[in-house]
Amino acid sequence: MRRALRLAVVVLAMIGISGIVGCGKEEKAEMEEFGATPVRLTEVVRGDISTVISLTGDIEPGRQVSIVPDLPGKVARIYVEEGDKVKQGQLLAELDTRTAKLGLQQAEAGLAVAQANLHSASKDWERIQELHQKGTISPQQYEKVQLGYQAAKAQLQQAEVALDMGKHQLEVSLMKAPFDGVVTGKNINEGEYINPAMGGMDPGGSSVVTLMELSKVKIKVNISEKDMKKVRIGQETRITVDAYPGREFCGKVSKLNPTADPMSRAFKVEIAVPNEDMALKAGTYARVRLCIVVHKDVLLVPEKSVIQRDGMFLLFVADGDVAGMREVKPGLSSEGVVEIVEGVQEGEKVIVEGNYGLKDGGKVDW
Repeated sequence: MRRALRLAVVVLAMIGISGIVGCGKEEKAEMEEFGATPVRLTEVVRGDISTVISLTGDIEPGRQVSIVPDLPGKVARIYVEEGDKVKQGQLLAELDTRTAKLGLQQAEAGLAVAQANLHSASKDWERIQELHQKGTISPQQYEKVQLGYQAAKAQLQQAEVALDMGKHQLEVSLMKAPFDGVVTGKNINEGEYINPAMGGMDPGGSSVVTLMELSKVKIKVNISEKDMKKVRIGQETRITVDAYPGREFCGKVSKLNPTADPMSRAFKVEIAVPNEDMALKAGTYARVRLCIVVHKDVLLVPEKSVIQRDGMFLLFVADGDVAGMREVKPGLSSEGVVEIVEGVQEGEKVIVEGNYGLKDGGKVDW
């Protein structure tokens, strides 16, 4: 009985050992089959990269002017309505010009009289000079004719100035567009009196119409002192607005204010944006992305392909099914892409996913 029991124990022990040995072989085979780390690769490429700061600002017209005459008077006609597109030099409105036209006619008549008087005085002056040379007239007669000739010349100059003034008064009564634009305000009615000298202090001092240049707009943004030193005239920007999701508008830095705002300590920067289709509306809100540093034709990889270990920047390059670890020197990074200054070459395949658990020389499956 005891002998039979000892035999059973030995058999069970052998079965257990056999099972353990079999399990180890199976696991080893499985490890050999699935030991490669699955990864995803991408190539090192050349391209441009920039450092971008995000800003916000309000869209303003490229230019804006309130159209007023130089002289006070009654508004006789307004030829435009709000929303009208006008060309430079186009007549927008005019004052009652009847008085100005009468003044111009009077000046023209005065000029004709002055010209005739000078012509007569010139003839007398020529004759008196001949007689003076012959000694047949007195000094008093000579001086009298000379003074008459000089007075006629002065009167002609006075008449010419009066004519220019009459033309000017008639000209400034006609209000014309100083640039191509859009009428955005009609501020007075025909028949009302306007006095430009009063400004906005009374109803008679307002402008006739408001004209804006909208084919070009500008956006003013505030930039911190830290970033201001990196901003230059001509730097490119990308603008987006809520009205056109997915569309980007291009602009350039056009003005830099060298003085910081005393309250915010920020600097005002103006960005000029072409707007030929007038999609950008004055008075609306815009988001601006300003490229403050640009590196062109550099090596680029996805940012997540670069990892940090022990204070070093590393990435893995796939050579067949083997991962090679490289120490690299990164440069600029933007929007998930990073510049590599040293450590890789164009066209090499870098591991962009599955790299965090890798070791140098590890097997990879891609």
